[in-house]
Amino acid sequence: MYAIYKGKEIEVLIPFECKQCGKCCEELSQCVYDPVERKVIAENELGLFEYLEIETESNSPVLIKPCPFLEDGKCSIHPIRPESCREFPLGKNLDQGIGCPALREIHEKVKGLESAIGELEFTGRLEE
Repeated sequence: MYAIYKGKEIEVLIPFECKQCGKCCEELSQCVYDPVERKVIAENELGLFEYLEIETESNSPVLIKPCPFLEDGKCSIHPIRPESCREFPLGKNLDQGIGCPALREIHEKVKGLESAIGELEFTGRLEE
């Protein structure tokens, strides 16, 4: 994935290299526990998928944090991870206050580029 920045007459692609710190998985999980099915539900590019039975006393849907797919600091379902995970941190909400070290690295690169070529504005992401 690349962060796209545009200047007056230039477009710059900066590679996003996840540091696998797990901060986003700990704080931004979009996985929901369904008490009726007694399963965790998460969305992916193909729709919803169900995975992982957990024990809880809740009778209502519950947002699960940290992500139940986080194992030893890494995503155990990375190839089919939810869309919200695929977008982080270069989606519409960017970092969301998590302090993503890979995004911080991109910002440092942008500052260096701006000193040489002028102001750059984040315009989106490009999937590989």
